[in-house]
Amino acid sequence: MKNLIILATLFLTVSSSCKKDPIKSLPGCVQDEISDFKSNKLCPSDSKILEYSFQNQKVYVFEEGSCGADLSSTIIDEDCNILGYLGGFPGNNVINGESFDSAKLEQTIWKD
Repeated sequence: MKNLIILATLFLTVSSSCKKDPIKSLPGCVQDEISDFKSNKLCPSDSKILEYSFQNQKVYVFEEGSCGADLSSTIIDEDCNILGYLGGFPGNNVINGESFDSAKLEQTIWKD
């Protein structure tokens, strides 16, 4: 029984230490953009920040949520350059001349 308790404690310690905060592993300017977005988001809920692979780089999508049909999502790269906007009133889906449908979702960084 004592061995079982030791094994369970060891397992919980190892498994909980493997989880890392995805925001802390991002470039500093992206972390700053995330903080600003979270403080100034337009929708009270349903907002999120997603990381994608697109055009051989990591990009970050700042989705305002569904509180307004005209809201667009901002796309930035790792250097915080704005690459473009998705959605909005015109329903744009093209960034740098390429459909964003080719982007691969890597992870959800944050959601409300």
